[in-house]
Amino acid sequence: MSIDRIHAALLLEQCWHRVPGGTAVAAVELARAMARRDDVEVVGFSALHRGEPVIAPPEGIEIARLRLPRLLLYESWVRLGRPRVDRRCGHPDVVHATGGAVPATSAPLVATIHDLAWRHHPDHFTPRGRRMFEAWLEAAARARRVICPSEATAVDLADAGIPTERICVVPLGVDLRAAEPADVEALRTRHGLDGNVVLWVGVAEPRKNLAGLVEAMEAVPDAVLVLVGPPGWGVDVERLVAPLGDRVRIVGPVDDAQKRSWYSLADVFAFPSLLEGFGLPVLEAMAQGTPVVTSAGTATAEVVGDAGVLVDPTDSGSMAEGIRHLLDDGDAAGRLAAAGRTRAGTFTWDAVADQTVTVYRSALAA
Repeated sequence: MSIDRIHAALLLEQCWHRVPGGTAVAAVELARAMARRDDVEVVGFSALHRGEPVIAPPEGIEIARLRLPRLLLYESWVRLGRPRVDRRCGHPDVVHATGGAVPATSAPLVATIHDLAWRHHPDHFTPRGRRMFEAWLEAAARARRVICPSEATAVDLADAGIPTERICVVPLGVDLRAAEPADVEALRTRHGLDGNVVLWVGVAEPRKNLAGLVEAMEAVPDAVLVLVGPPGWGVDVERLVAPLGDRVRIVGPVDDAQKRSWYSLADVFAFPSLLEGFGLPVLEAMAQGTPVVTSAGTATAEVVGDAGVLVDPTDSGSMAEGIRHLLDDGDAAGRLAAAGRTRAGTFTWDAVADQTVTVYRSALAA
């Protein structure tokens, strides 16, 4: 099927999640980049909500509200295969499940799966959560095309039985705007940071391996650890960081401009996650010219390529050595900062949209 202008319906329910995370950012930025194109007409859709979204959907994109609240809608999609989203979305040419839930539709379906973390670390999830993720994976397997952000996830999807010819790797993008120097210095003064700063950004959950990072930081006594991001689940952050005493700052959630400033302020960005579908914070740090320490053998290693220090995330000594190397060797840190910024420049949301439209056309032709 050849269509000059594709009418695409994108699930944007993630905007209303209590803790939206990287998957919500990915869905919104994809929709925003799509809206700039002439070959796609985008409509978003969500469950029924009384409150405002935590992350605002892109301006100019209509959001079709379905008539069921989230939990009932998700359950109905899984158990009954309805309500279909087609009529509420103006009978789109393609429906894109942008991550997580897979909607009921009679239109060609494209599904994004960021990771299969619940299979690697089942103890990090509730039994109900694992059942839900498995149901969504089963539904996504029926899609004409399955998008994932990394080769690591592509391997997991193939191992889960999805034919490789239907798996499409589309890496995420990043905001390349630089932080304002005045804002960076204001943060430094406000938080009393006059020495080395090691930064972590994310939603606290077990697979992020904050315990390992804190243990590593005990061996780096001349640096302060800064944690940025909303509260998560399964991790008592206050108790976890207690061994660091006054060498830690728990900042909490921040807006995008302040997040850029934190990345720019940091001497090292440390992200020793046990598993990621992509690892957007790593790319965000690189975009601000901050040298990165992250986990070998994971999707984040794909993101940094040769522009970061890779460590064993299960070995706090390895982590401490990687952080220490960048703090002590200014030349190495400078080289990796420059290489990271250059590499990040190739990860744009317009490129993500371009590759996604190519996937849509492939799905329509299947």
